[in-house]
Amino acid sequence: LRVYSLRRFKQGWDNYVYELNHTLVVKLSKNIHSGEKLLKEACLLPYLRVRLGDIIPLELAKCVVDIDREQHVILVYEAIPGESMVHRVPSQTLSTHIVCRRLAYILQRVHTMRLPAECAKVVPVYNTPQKWAETILSEVYRLTEMAGSTLQPDLRKTIFEYVDDYAGRLQHYGFTPRLIHGDIDPRNILIDASGYIVGLIDWGEAAVGDPALDYGGLFYVDDHIGNHVLKIQCEEQVKT
Repeated sequence: LRVYSLRRFKQGWDNYVYELNHTLVVKLSKNIHSGEKLLKEACLLPYLRVRLGDIIPLELAKCVVDIDREQHVILVYEAIPGESMVHRVPSQTLSTHIVCRRLAYILQRVHTMRLPAECAKVVPVYNTPQKWAETILSEVYRLTEMAGSTLQPDLRKTIFEYVDDYAGRLQHYGFTPRLIHGDIDPRNILIDASGYIVGLIDWGEAAVGDPALDYGGLFYVDDHIGNHVLKIQCEEQVKT
């Protein structure tokens, strides 16, 4: 494979991400933990693509390599032409209602998909409020550790207090466990020039858990979009 161009994306907590020859995305895990997420993504992508079509990247290759005596995972898939919703602008022609209907449809298709047997060992299952609360706490602690000294002590304390309180309240709520994306935000939703959704990427946080997490992620995209999708989705009744 000849390399004509190589561009590194700035964002990415868990992986180094590159665009190769304008047509391929190459992910290199930073550590063992993120490598496990890449293997999970690689396992799910073919099944998700059957279910959801070409909004899911086409996996081309994966491998495990040793770098400085540590195992890392490389995942390669075809790039989906489009921009992330971070770059969404009001002048795009599609109405918000069309975008919301598309998002509601996509999430419902994900949430009603059976977990493939081949992926059962790599996709975590949080099927009770207690397990769900525990994983949220664990993930917050992991992310604050990664942030290190860039996170001020007072802010760190506030985050822990808020999350501890939320996790405590969460254990009193019920939900129907579903396959979820787990990391819905503007960076992971791709759109074309007209604003039509053409990609849903980065499945490293996929799990069986509370589908409310995916709907909640839409509020990172836009408050109006988040509220509208909640109103038109057909999965759960939303208490107001």
